[in-house]
Amino acid sequence: MPKKRKDIFKNLVGLEGGNKKWRLGDPKTRDSEKWIFHILSADREAPKIESERNIKPFIIISIACLVLFSLIISRAAYLQIFQGGEFKTLAEENRNRGNIIRAPRGIIYDRNHAKLVKNVPNYEATVIPSELPRDEAERERVISEASAALNIPAEEIKSKVNEKGLNYTQPIMLKESISKEDSFIVSSKMLKGISVPANPVREYLDGGLLSHALGYVGRISEEELKERKAEYMLTDYIGKTGLEESYEKVLRGKDGRQKYEVDSTGKVVKFLGEEEPKLGNSIVLSIDFELQKKMAEVMQGVMGRVGATKATAVAMDPRNGEILAFVNLPSYDNNLFSKGISGENYSKLLNDDNKPLLPRAVSGEYPSGSSIKPFVAAGALQEGLINENTSVNSTGGIKIGEWEFPDWKKGGHGITNVTKAIAESVNTFFYAIGGGYGNIQGLGPEKMKHYLGLFGFGKDTGIDIGGELHGSIPDPVWKEKTKNEDWYLGDTYHMAIGQGDILVTPLQINNATCAIANGGTLFKPHFVKDVVDENDKVLETKQPETLNQGFISVGNIEILKRGMRQTVTAGSARSLGDLPVAVSGKTGTAQFGPDMKKYHGWFTSFAPYDNPEIAITILVEGSGGGDETAVPIAKEVYRWYFSR
Repeated sequence: MPKKRKDIFKNLVGLEGGNKKWRLGDPKTRDSEKWIFHILSADREAPKIESERNIKPFIIISIACLVLFSLIISRAAYLQIFQGGEFKTLAEENRNRGNIIRAPRGIIYDRNHAKLVKNVPNYEATVIPSELPRDEAERERVISEASAALNIPAEEIKSKVNEKGLNYTQPIMLKESISKEDSFIVSSKMLKGISVPANPVREYLDGGLLSHALGYVGRISEEELKERKAEYMLTDYIGKTGLEESYEKVLRGKDGRQKYEVDSTGKVVKFLGEEEPKLGNSIVLSIDFELQKKMAEVMQGVMGRVGATKATAVAMDPRNGEILAFVNLPSYDNNLFSKGISGENYSKLLNDDNKPLLPRAVSGEYPSGSSIKPFVAAGALQEGLINENTSVNSTGGIKIGEWEFPDWKKGGHGITNVTKAIAESVNTFFYAIGGGYGNIQGLGPEKMKHYLGLFGFGKDTGIDIGGELHGSIPDPVWKEKTKNEDWYLGDTYHMAIGQGDILVTPLQINNATCAIANGGTLFKPHFVKDVVDENDKVLETKQPETLNQGFISVGNIEILKRGMRQTVTAGSARSLGDLPVAVSGKTGTAQFGPDMKKYHGWFTSFAPYDNPEIAITILVEGSGGGDETAVPIAKEVYRWYFSR
């Protein structure tokens, strides 16, 4: 029988082994050998301790992983479901690029289809920051090459890019005009983010004669871009003034686009097609450019003889409100603005004492002088205060207390009725019908203002260009509010002859004259007759718009017309008596200045007398009475117009 072996290890350390769990044997060693628990967990408590020590971290890590995984899944789902389309579009935009093909603006023609403007290509250099390379070294290379090719400092390009940031998607102008050859050189370099598009710009063919009517186009401003962000880019041109501004939506074309696919370096790998630009629609004006040229030529000749530097004239068809001529002198060359006017040239225009940028016919406010008298007479006739036979004895003026209100003719005009009063511009008659005198009860300021308002004074005419002013028709309320002064009888007398605080525009005088010429209808003046497409197909014909009608009886209108005809046959415009056409009109001499010793010369008229087809109003500033300055212009223009 084998000998039982002694457990040496037990004797050494006091541990029991075998197939039993390890544990301390001798109680003496227990206290000193507790460290062994941490090596050999043979104690019954060891599993519990080990469990408590290991499960908590596992639970925390598991929860954290679960939360993180849930967030990842949620975000992925959100991006895929809700923003998948957007990111797909962005990816396509990064891969698909395009060049804008600028659409030319529509053409502007006169009534006889004479071309007044044309479009010419202007090559310009731009940078789109968002399309520049993302890699800094590559971006530096692109900017350096663009700098050398365009002769622009690299720092200037960087400054413009940095100002907007690399995410800016609008083109930024680097150079407003470069040669066609330089544009080809830059294009051939295929510089990512740099473009040299051909942007059509206006060239005006009117020689500056219609600048105030046509207006001009210029670069869109950042303020204008904010209002029209979906339709325009920062390098676009937009109508700034005149018809270019009023008919911007009609004249502006729709840009085309060349589309191509690029690789990650920006290199073109595939041409995707081209969307053709669409030319803007064109407008046909009522302007007769030959009449415009003749009128300006005659005006400049007379102005030279009388020493005038400023004048304006409007011609209108009284049958429908169509503007036939629109002269404002001095004028300016609107081509200066088409490619960007220099600061020096702009400063010259702004500081010119003759104000060439001012559209005098619509924005000039002047004392009317006697040109207002037919419309004051209309009110007195319509109110029944006078008839055609009512007479006043003009002896040189009237005196109210210590105040004298003179006639212009020393000794007066004698017995005067309404037609003679209009023909010879008899002040005494208008003092009486305006403020009352003798046995005539005057209209008074309120009724005068009412009737002048019916003829369109003191309000906009609504003409289809901007910048129109409405003048001023005073009354007691206006004077107290504006000047903090009382209204006196003298104010009423001055108002009745077109002096004092009354202000009108030449267009208002012309439009009111048309209302007498056509029998009593006040039309809305307009420049545009038709809108046509690129094939001259008429898309829209502008119909006459009536502002007022029937406010003066036909019988009273006829009295006014006879008085204006008598102005030419026996009155202040007798020099027109030898014309081959019967002209009717009214002269005016408006005093102005600190001492009231300067004079604006007016003449407003229409022809032929029996069937009017044209009404012309002329104002020559500061150079004498209407019979000396404006009437000679009208005579030459009428002679040419009815003999061509």
